Amino acid sequence: MFLLCIKHGFEYYRKEAKKRMKMKPYRRKDIKNIPGKLCISKGVVVFNEATLETGLVGNVSGECISVPVRVTADKQLFTDDVVMPLKDCREADTEQKIAVQRLLNKRHLVWDRRKGALSESMYIPKDGQQVKVSLLDGHVILGAFKEIDRKGNLVLYCLMEEDGTLRHSLHEEIGVAENWQITPIGTSARSRFADALHREGIAWNGRLKRLEPLEMHINRGGKYYYLNDVLEICECRDSSRPSDRKRLECGNYFRERKDAELVRDCVRSIVKLNRGKDVRR
Repeated sequence: MFLLCIKHGFEYYRKEAKKRMKMKPYRRKDIKNIPGKLCISKGVVVFNEATLETGLVGNVSGECISVPVRVTADKQLFTDDVVMPLKDCREADTEQKIAVQRLLNKRHLVWDRRKGALSESMYIPKDGQQVKVSLLDGHVILGAFKEIDRKGNLVLYCLMEEDGTLRHSLHEEIGVAENWQITPIGTSARSRFADALHREGIAWNGRLKRLEPLEMHINRGGKYYYLNDVLEICECRDSSRPSDRKRLECGNYFRERKDAELVRDCVRSIVKLNRGKDVRR
């Protein structure tokens, strides 16, 4: 197979050399838009125009690519690594990618574009969990999972698209769930999503399944102060317990001790005024 690829490679270079004589040179800013073989790299989805197969690229070597996952023209899924001549392939279109994604979902398989590898996953997202939604690990959407509705559509509470666009209506439909790969969100992706929400002045609370104003939000485990029933200042760690939420909602929740001291002094002043009224009576 590799000898065949080498033969194809020499023939390819001979023909391409003639074409390049007539081609205008690309400027650096145009490099990403060069058509042809340069767009095929590890992890991308390709369509073989000779065999009519759609495949996932595990690696690129010279004029050949290794394809560990492929779907035949009659929609059969194979996970045996084969080698294809690069010249026969182009990047797959959206419809072809969706066909592969659906077959992988049926077999609980997940594609890792960065590694160029396939793995098994039985992951089922829970209401409020942050997830990474993608089409074969491309066109990535980060968001908070809400449900798969009766029509089979995937719904998120809020999301960030690949270009950084935020949507946070608490009911964001992004299409048929079978067409998407859903995986747990990674640490760096979680940070990017949180930063994007913070720029909008909001934060996601997965426990309560809601968006909260940033100035009222402390991350789980963060320190805060509150006043108890005898006006003593207490220090606490937010673990999203009902008591933490109640203090937050009623305003007895302070990031800085000095803020708690200010409120305590105000309350004491009001108490003294009321005592003075009682004495005068």
